[in-house]
Amino acid sequence: MKARHAGRVGLPHARALVVVLLASLIAGGGASGATTAPTFARADYPLFGNNYVVGDFNGDGSLDLAGVGTAAKVRLNNGAGTFGAVVEYAIGGQGQDIAAGDFNGDGGLDLVVTINNPQIGLSLLTGNGDGTFAAPVNFPNTSGFDSPAVAAVDLNNDSKLDIVIAHQIACYVAPCVASEVISVMIGNGDGTFQPSREIPVGRGMSEIAVGDYNRDGFKDLAIGGTQGQVYRLYGVGNGTFVQQPTLTAVVDQSFIPVTDIDAADFNGDSIQDLVVAVPHNGSRTAILIGNGDGTFRTPLVLTSPHLNAPQQQAVADYNGDGFQDLALSLGDGSFGLVQIRNGNGDGTFQAAMHYLLPPPTSSLGGIFIVSANLNGDTKPDIALNIGGAFPSFAVLLNSTGAAPPPTPSAPTLLSPAQDATPAQPVAFDWTDVAAATAYRIQIDNSNNFSAPLVVDRVVTASQFTASTLNAGQRHWWRVRGINSAGTAGAWSSVRRFTPGAFTPGPFARRDSAQPGDRRRRQHLGGNGQPDERGALRRCARNAVEQQHERGHRPRERRRSRRRL
Repeated sequence: MKARHAGRVGLPHARALVVVLLASLIAGGGASGATTAPTFARADYPLFGNNYVVGDFNGDGSLDLAGVGTAAKVRLNNGAGTFGAVVEYAIGGQGQDIAAGDFNGDGGLDLVVTINNPQIGLSLLTGNGDGTFAAPVNFPNTSGFDSPAVAAVDLNNDSKLDIVIAHQIACYVAPCVASEVISVMIGNGDGTFQPSREIPVGRGMSEIAVGDYNRDGFKDLAIGGTQGQVYRLYGVGNGTFVQQPTLTAVVDQSFIPVTDIDAADFNGDSIQDLVVAVPHNGSRTAILIGNGDGTFRTPLVLTSPHLNAPQQQAVADYNGDGFQDLALSLGDGSFGLVQIRNGNGDGTFQAAMHYLLPPPTSSLGGIFIVSANLNGDTKPDIALNIGGAFPSFAVLLNSTGAAPPPTPSAPTLLSPAQDATPAQPVAFDWTDVAAATAYRIQIDNSNNFSAPLVVDRVVTASQFTASTLNAGQRHWWRVRGINSAGTAGAWSSVRRFTPGAFTPGPFARRDSAQPGDRRRRQHLGGNGQPDERGALRRCARNAVEQQHERGHRPRERRRSRRRL
């Protein structure tokens, strides 16, 4: 399981965090079930963090979202998988990772946020039970390093949550120094902790997967490291560990950091397995089947089609066949921002299916991804951070088995009129179309709309503003609707216009679509995308680097993580 979602001790079931590993409520399976493609309804929100955690912060039975950047940012669930406005809470500095759990024993969920600061290493925000949080209590950075991953876990079986923090590097003063330690903070159960202990482990640590890999009743840690390695620390029940031989998920002597790691049961034997993301130098995802005694079989390495750099994974039964599937966020989103591989129930997986195909040359990529039941219908949904030129946060509600929506009719173009000479920036407007949840607008200097187009964008409302067209050159434009299944309707008629000179105004962004908190809903099926296939790949690191509120150097991740 993703460690940030593992923090629940003594909470009633309705309040418990839904972790990445959602057990399927639908029995069945077989090869035919494994080949069923899950479908999703998409809703977009403005980006509100780098990493996220899910939890019922106000006790209403619906899972909410908390993100982290320069503040802890909370969106409460409206009850059907839609989310309200962001509420920000101060933290001790630039946040890196976030976890939730009941750290003070009052039955409500609190937040812990790791801080990239030489003095402050952690902020605790205790929950008030109504979805709001108290002012932060800050704890010192005793390691002297950054803190890209945090886990909330009961290490000593006292029913009080403890904290584990993984460290990578310190660049507060030159030269930078690589870390080889984790920090362990044993909880007192009242919102305070025993003094932090630093434990040597290894370099390049990223995500933490909590489990009981040797089935001795004590929590163990699997931590992603450098060169495709996995560090294992097996707990002895008192907050200390016995380090095991390092596993190699992918054999490669180059610097290929593990960007994500999760625990799941992929072959149905009730023994925890591992899935490890190694996106660099081959775009690989490794499956390590557990033997139940703390050892693992030889890794099964899945190579991503198109080498599109899977950054993170979210594990759940997305198609309802009783087997655990993989949803992978793709750093290079040229062929889709998300890839899903249906599990066969024996530790192997079906061929990859791609979702959320962006427009060509968009530079978009998937980063953080997590799975949880966000609308209460028993199906696992997905939350995804999207990086690149137009970063956003997407919620994918699982609609597998639902009837497809109708195909939109062609929109009617309103302005600019035929042969108009509008001043720039040029505002485009067209009629709303029934069943359309998004629109694709194309603008080109040729009436046959041959690639590369001047503008090729998917927008959420029936208007668009383009601010950088060549003045005095004839252009043509057209629009088509896209329904919630990702099916595009007929194109509108084509209109010709000639942009005039640029008129200075309040427009600050090029080709700006609708700002604010307006959401786009799209229903996406396997390999059925709202946008036509793009041909140009983009580097995952470009997508990560263009995200705002980055508190540390990107871990080609995703994340650092983490990971709707």
